[in-house]
Amino acid sequence: MAIYYFTNQGEPCTPFELTGEDLMKKGMAIKATVPDRIESWRLSYDTVAKAVVVYADGQDEAGAIAQKVTDVAAQKVTDDAKDIADREA
Repeated sequence: MAIYYFTNQGEPCTPFELTGEDLMKKGMAIKATVPDRIESWRLSYDTVAKAVVVYADGQDEAGAIAQKVTDVAAQKVTDDAKDIADREA
């Protein structure tokens, strides 16, 4: 397990202790333990549950990238359908 620092909004901030601890002292960061070998783009912090969230948990990096491509394509279809419905309304 590794330590990572997140913004107060739950976005990944820094893995560096010096910077992270400084941000924590200023009330601008949250310190959390994260799984090893997970890229930061897959990490977020749920401030309500006070827990780290790993995107595509259980998948390796290639699997997570494939899942992201699928999710982005699905979101585009949803957004396009909403745009069409809004224009017709």
